[in-house]
Amino acid sequence: MNFDTADLCDDNKNKKIQVLSSDYKNYGGRKNCSGKIVTIKLDKSNWRLLELLRDEEGEGRVVVVENAKYFYGVVGDKLMAFAKNNNWSGIILNGYVRDIAYTKDIDVSLYAIGTCPLRNFEKTNSSRAVQLSFGGVTFNDGDYIYADADGVIICNDKLI
Repeated sequence: MNFDTADLCDDNKNKKIQVLSSDYKNYGGRKNCSGKIVTIKLDKSNWRLLELLRDEEGEGRVVVVENAKYFYGVVGDKLMAFAKNNNWSGIILNGYVRDIAYTKDIDVSLYAIGTCPLRNFEKTNSSRAVQLSFGGVTFNDGDYIYADADGVIICNDKLI
């Protein structure tokens, strides 16, 4: 689906559109993504995210992940491969990624605040379908995301 976030903002100025901080960069192979949001809050460990991407059909949705900026690589080439195989459009992560030499070639968007080669191995708690706030915006399960080279926008209405 072709779109420009700038045009979506212009064409929908009567709707409440939020813009994610420009601190988040795309480390994935897909240059733009859009879809309905699925939220997940992690506590250091990526086990619940791994299960979601591996076991659930994405149907073009975007998973938004809060990991409180813990300095661990939460998403790497393996989770990205699961995301691609199960038709997830993108991942927006308030945390760090790893294996970017490989993730940049996988057809899924991957927005994060940076890279870290270290991974957390302990299994910790997580929550799904919760409201998340980071990068100057609030994400709700079921909202819509549109992302391209200009940025990431969030709206509770479907824009296209």
